[in-house]
Amino acid sequence: MSQDQETAATVTIDDVVGVRNRLRAVVFGILLGVMAQARSAWVAMDYVDGLLGDVAGNCWALAEAAGHASPRRMQDLLGCYQWDWADLRAQLPGFAAAHLPCPDGDIAGPGLAIDETAHLKNGDRTVGAARQYAGITGQVENCVTTVFCSYVTPGGHCWVDGELYLPEPWCAEKARRAAARVPEDVEFATKPELAARIVERLAAGGKLAIRWVAADEVYGRSARFRAACQDAGLVYVLTVPVDFTVVTAAGAFRADELAERAIFERRSAGPGSKGPRYYDWALVATASARHVLLIRRSTRDPNELAYFYCHVPEATPATMTLLVTIAGRRWPVEQDFQIGKSVLGWDTSQVRTWHAYQRHTALAALAMNVLAAAQAQTTALTPTPADPATPPTSPPPAPAPDHAPAAAEPAIALGDAPVPSRPDQPCPADIGLIKLTANETRRLMNLLASTATDQAKTFGLAWSTWRRRHQAIARWHHWRARLRTLT
Repeated sequence: MSQDQETAATVTIDDVVGVRNRLRAVVFGILLGVMAQARSAWVAMDYVDGLLGDVAGNCWALAEAAGHASPRRMQDLLGCYQWDWADLRAQLPGFAAAHLPCPDGDIAGPGLAIDETAHLKNGDRTVGAARQYAGITGQVENCVTTVFCSYVTPGGHCWVDGELYLPEPWCAEKARRAAARVPEDVEFATKPELAARIVERLAAGGKLAIRWVAADEVYGRSARFRAACQDAGLVYVLTVPVDFTVVTAAGAFRADELAERAIFERRSAGPGSKGPRYYDWALVATASARHVLLIRRSTRDPNELAYFYCHVPEATPATMTLLVTIAGRRWPVEQDFQIGKSVLGWDTSQVRTWHAYQRHTALAALAMNVLAAAQAQTTALTPTPADPATPPTSPPPAPAPDHAPAAAEPAIALGDAPVPSRPDQPCPADIGLIKLTANETRRLMNLLASTATDQAKTFGLAWSTWRRRHQAIARWHHWRARLRTLT
C-alpha cells in the first residue's frame, strides 16, 4: 500500500468526536436507568469520563478532573448513593453485543475468555486482600484477586462480567467481614466456581450470542466449570495440566502420555503483535464423541507442550481449525487486564469495602466497553477519499476577498499497514500506519473533544501519526523475524 493510498483512507475530527458523543449518550442512558437520581447519573458519567481521560482511578483525581470542588460526590457515588452495581454489570453484555461486531463468516464466532487478575495491596483492610498467588508477579503476594470474563469477537473485546474472589480467611472472620461490609449471604467460592456462575449468568441473560469459552489451567481442571460450559451448550477449549486424566477407547491416560503417540501438524493460532503464532498441533480422540484433547507443541522447543481439553456440542463439527482458533482467542482477556490497569486505572482505586469495590469495578468495566466500542466504530467509519473518482460538476465557491482561505481540517488516517509474507521481504518506505489501538483511540477522543487550540490538536494528531507509523515499522520487523524462525 502506498502512502497516498494510506492517506486516502481518512476520517475527520468531527467523525471521531461524533463516535464519542454517541457512545456517551448511550452510557448516560444506561446510568439513568441504574441510578436512583439523575444527579447520581451525572456524577457516574463524570467518573466514567475520568477513567477514560487518563486519570488515576481514585476519587480525588477523578473529582479534580471533573471540576468538582471536593472528592465528596465521587466518594458518595461509591459509598452511599442508592444504586445496585449488579444492575450496572447486567447492562454490560447488551452494550458489548450491540457495539462489537462479529462477521457472519467467522469460524469461531463470539465467545468468552475467562481469567483472574490481581492488584497488589500493602495492608489487609481492603476487601479480599490476603496473601495469595498473584499472576502479575508469579508468586505469593498480598493482593486482591478478581475473576473477569471478556467478550471476544474479531471486532473487539472487553469485560462483560466479573466476580471478586474472597479468600477463606475473610469468609470465616465476622469482624473483618463486618468492617468491609461484606453481605452475610456471601460465602466462600473457588475461582472456578465464580467463573461457572459468570458463564451461567451470561448464558441465562441471553444478551450475548456466545459460542465458545476459553480459559487457563485453573479453570480447565475444574469439573464444575466444565459442566457449566457444557450445560450452556458452548464449545470449550480449556488448558489442563500434564497429569490431567483423559479417558480414551484404549483406557485412561495422562495428557502427556497421549502426546508421545500424537501426530502433529503446523498451524497458526492467529496473528499476534510479533507475527503469526505458529505451533504444531495434534488432536487426540477420547471415549466421548463430544470431547477431544488438543495438544500444542512449540516450534522452537519440541519439549514445550500445552494441553487443552475440549468439548464440542452435538451440532458442531470438532475440527482442528475451530479448536485452534478458539485456543488462540484467549489472549484478549490478558489485553483487557493491561487496558484496565494501564489505560483505565482500575487498579489505582482506594476503595476498601465490598460495595465500593464492586461499584468501582462495574464503572471501570463500563468505561472499557466504551473504549472498545469507540475503537471498533472509529476503525469501521467510511473513509473519506482524498481524490474523488468523479470530479465535481462545478468548482467550489471562491473565498471572499476580505477573508483568508479557511485551513483544511486535519484528517485522521484509519490505518491498515501491511505485514510481510516472506522472511526476506524488505519493509516498504511508505508502509503507512497501524489501525487505532485502544490507547490511541482514548488519546484521540480526549484530545479532539477537548478545548485545546487548533494548533495543539494538530500537534497531537502529528504525534499520533508518528506513533502509529513507528509501530507499523516495528511490527513489520517482528513479523519478519518470526517468519525467519519458522523457516
